[in-house]
Amino acid sequence: MTNLPITGGFTITATYGQRGPYWKNGHQGVDFVADNRNIYAPCDGTVRVVAYNPNGWGQYVSIGDSAGRRHILCHMVRGSVRVQAGQRVDRLTIIGTMGATGNVSGVHVHYQINNANNQPVDPCPYMGIPNQKGTYNSKDFEIKEVEDMVFKDDAKISAWARDAVNKVSDAGIMLGDDTGTFRPGDPVTREELAVVLARAMKL
Repeated sequence: MTNLPITGGFTITATYGQRGPYWKNGHQGVDFVADNRNIYAPCDGTVRVVAYNPNGWGQYVSIGDSAGRRHILCHMVRGSVRVQAGQRVDRLTIIGTMGATGNVSGVHVHYQINNANNQPVDPCPYMGIPNQKGTYNSKDFEIKEVEDMVFKDDAKISAWARDAVNKVSDAGIMLGDDTGTFRPGDPVTREELAVVLARAMKL
């Protein structure tokens, strides 16, 4: 399983922050060309927007995740979208087909992550890939599933975060509550953050 919107062999043709005729203020996502033209959901979440913008993203879909981020997939073939607004999707659900709609120079998918404040952020750390042009294979970036989790709400913990949750739990840095749940989507108070930092720094 991966956090990529594509599978198989792929090429990064434009990186996050890259400047050029299309992105005078810096490219706000990563552009992929892939052997497999299907576009997949890079997260579990809810489809927020299915729309068409001929002067920008073309046919695009925006998916909201449990952390409040928006995962935006752009330039799909018009009419190829298989989901609708309000629909729950799992990671690797087929969303549509890679195309060349909107303001583009060729067939590709533009993948952008906006944070909870709706500001674009580098999506590469989330995907676990380098922010560098080149040819890769999604198999090289598969997420290792962590087995034998100890929390009652294990199923609510995103696959990409499970390894980290397991490590901080084993180290006694971040523990569950009295009911044995981790509550992965809950906000962290300053008091809780202080306790976590003190444990991590062994203060």
